[in-house]
Amino acid sequence: MAKLMYKQDILLKIRPLFEAYLKKSGYVLVDLRFFQDSQHQLVLEALADRAEGGITLDECMRLNRELGSLAENSGELQERYLLDISSPGIDRPLTTPADFRRYIGRQARFFLKEPLEGKIEYCARIVSVDEKQVEINIGKKTIQIQLDKINKAKQVIP
Repeated sequence: MAKLMYKQDILLKIRPLFEAYLKKSGYVLVDLRFFQDSQHQLVLEALADRAEGGITLDECMRLNRELGSLAENSGELQERYLLDISSPGIDRPLTTPADFRRYIGRQARFFLKEPLEGKIEYCARIVSVDEKQVEINIGKKTIQIQLDKINKAKQVIP
């Protein structure tokens, strides 16, 4: 448990550094997490993308070097780790209002933290988004979901 808290503390300190660097460079940080790979090595995984979407392998390799230096110079990481910068892929998680805005008019799958109108999962077309909620169309009905009530959301790939 203490090791998990240590990793969460590191993420809280590293995330703003990565976000600021990526934003200045024209990218966004989609997700940041620790996990152990199959060889039990500690991996710090960062999913990065261009603000409008579409990051290349060469960009990921460059960002791996640059963010690796940033992480090392921060002094926050006291144990050995692998840094993995990669694209979130076409099934990129939707987390911010900007993410949802990019997909207005498209289908997305929502997994909620608690039931809304008796359901915890919705697959629906995104109608509109503001800073606090996303409006979705389910058949002939439109409902609003508070962003803080969404556990996970992804674009539905046709």
